[in-house]
Amino acid sequence: MQQELLADPEASKTGHQQTQARLAASRRRASGALVFPRVPETSPAASGYEPVELSASATLYSFTTIHPNPKTGEPPFTVVYADFAEGARVFGRLRLSGEVPRIGMRLNIIVEPNTDGQICYFFVPASEVSP
Repeated sequence: MQQELLADPEASKTGHQQTQARLAASRRRASGALVFPRVPETSPAASGYEPVELSASATLYSFTTIHPNPKTGEPPFTVVYADFAEGARVFGRLRLSGEVPRIGMRLNIIVEPNTDGQICYFFVPASEVSP
């Protein structure tokens, strides 16, 4: 299931290194509306959708920073909605290294495996991703 997030599942096979990637979405044939993640081929609704590869970058639409209870020991983290040129709005976590998020900033997608080996995607400022 996790591989269905990525337009190119091979992009995730890099160990624990961060890899720039593109997300996989679906376009509804009847209306042209985009949905993320991609509708699985096994879905009864699959015939009504076509696969779409989203752009490598997006624009920050909205964000908030979550401050978990101090008892958890987890640090604060930021979640965002990002708009892609194709018309999809995607929710995800934003990784920052000192930069303050701002509406309209350019974001890229990176993927990396978590501790369970599942592939996770994150948004990062476009300035932090080398081509």
